[in-house]
Amino acid sequence: MDIKHMSCALRVKTLGGDGIFMGYASVFGELDQQNEIVQAGAFARSLSKWRRQNRTPALLWMHDPTQPIGIWQTVREDASGLLVEGRLALRTQKGGEAYELLKLGALTGLSIGYRVVASQIDAKRKARILTDVDLFEISLVTFPANEAARVSEVKKRGGEGKKREAEGNSDSSTLHQAAERLRQAARALTSN
Repeated sequence: MDIKHMSCALRVKTLGGDGIFMGYASVFGELDQQNEIVQAGAFARSLSKWRRQNRTPALLWMHDPTQPIGIWQTVREDASGLLVEGRLALRTQKGGEAYELLKLGALTGLSIGYRVVASQIDAKRKARILTDVDLFEISLVTFPANEAARVSEVKKRGGEGKKREAEGNSDSSTLHQAAERLRQAARALTSN
């Protein structure tokens, strides 16, 4: 069996005190360093199979099958790519280390382990378009194939957050909505 690994951007939206984090394990339409591009829908068949088994792919440390570090609570395709939400096993050595490294921003990459089921060649872009893959595992990695992999926000224990700049960060709408709710609450408090 020819299992491949593909590294993509990890955008951690939140990292709670319970070890939960979110990000994209694969971004559709992005050319990676292996000259492969994942097409939207490429994970659909494999994810359906995982759902029927009531399981998710393994959450590993650096693609090492002997080092699971938690579980994937959510693995699904959206318009952008393969959105994942994981929970680290904080009482294990590697799970605890991964949590600390994510909080620091020292660990920012995700990488998928997969087998190509169907693909096509895009001669113009000199790339292989992956149209169907068997997804086996998703790992936290130090050096993702996508150099733009950066953490956008990490929430530490107690809820205080630390923001990091990220290319393509589109969270400004959410921030504006939260700021407006705070302004409305402040106006309500001062008017009484």
